[in-house]
Amino acid sequence: MAEKSTRSIGDPSPIVTVVTWAAVSLFLILVALLTAPVSEFFGGSSLAIIGATHGLLATLGVVVGTVASYLGYRLFTGKIKAFGDLKILAAVSTLIAAATVVFGNWIYIAYRAPGGPRAFFMENNPEIHEVFFEFKEFIALFPIPLAVATTYVIWRYGDQLIENKALRTWVGIAFAVAWAGLMIAYLLGAGITKLRSV
Repeated sequence: MAEKSTRSIGDPSPIVTVVTWAAVSLFLILVALLTAPVSEFFGGSSLAIIGATHGLLATLGVVVGTVASYLGYRLFTGKIKAFGDLKILAAVSTLIAAATVVFGNWIYIAYRAPGGPRAFFMENNPEIHEVFFEFKEFIALFPIPLAVATTYVIWRYGDQLIENKALRTWVGIAFAVAWAGLMIAYLLGAGITKLRSV
């Protein structure tokens, strides 16, 4: 008798998930390039390409992180049976979060440079610097260790998480907290870009 598949009927294969997210990524890049002139999209700064990459990664991170968090919620409630999508999305969201922070830190060097946005805000409105950057700098780092930990647990325990209520509860809560940190950092980053970009 053939061994029964652990994947529920109707669930997409992990390959479908990867191809879908690649298509979503390309779609976001295409929309960004078509909705603004390339010169406006990249701006005149020497860090324009780095900034645009950071923004695209952050937007993609919100999309992937939201779907991964939804699947984490389904795990939390015990309603998920197939872990292929959750495994892939957890790993992808971890990589995107790390890449977003790397590009963000690259921009942060210019932010703190003499005559940069930090100097402007410290002189004109120090509260903006305190909230938008001192807080954002650390809240943006917070999702990464949570994403790494949840990804490890999901890959390590897989289907066993359904039976281990304490562990699946922890994974669900960690997803929710990481997603909240991601959204706060995203919104603060978008706000500061409108106030004064590098």
